[in-house]
Amino acid sequence: MLIEHERAIIYRQRRLPLPLRLFILVLGLGVGIVIPIPFILHADWDTLSPTLLLAALCVMVPGVLGSFFVLLSFASSTELRLDPATGHAVRIMRGPILKRHETYPLSALTPPKLIMRDSEDGPYPVLHLRLPKWPVVEMSDFSGRAEAETWQERIAALLARA
Repeated sequence: MLIEHERAIIYRQRRLPLPLRLFILVLGLGVGIVIPIPFILHADWDTLSPTLLLAALCVMVPGVLGSFFVLLSFASSTELRLDPATGHAVRIMRGPILKRHETYPLSALTPPKLIMRDSEDGPYPVLHLRLPKWPVVEMSDFSGRAEAETWQERIAALLARA
């Protein structure tokens, strides 16, 4: 979602929908807890053997994968703020474990490129804005090409003034 607030342009990435996050949470708990249970119950933990190593892997790998899914279900959104008052672009990435805050000078940014991508519903516009230490920010919440071109011109004008 792109908005303009007090001459600053703010892009907020949408969070995953609640039903999808709940599904990922249940999937993560199921993978991390349910899959290891048979291996924990039926492994002979008293004697060392190659099958014990396999059982340990069958307990650890689903636990790690399940933990990843649980963390993914609590992931938050990313925000990019292009602020001409401060002359900086601020990128804030919020997650369940850490919050990353990066600042770039607006003069280091190049104007965004408009790319049309194909999908089942037809082509849709995507703005690519390259940050210095980050591959690319993709903005794709537009109703059509005209709206994307308008935002592309606004961002280019803001970057030109910096």
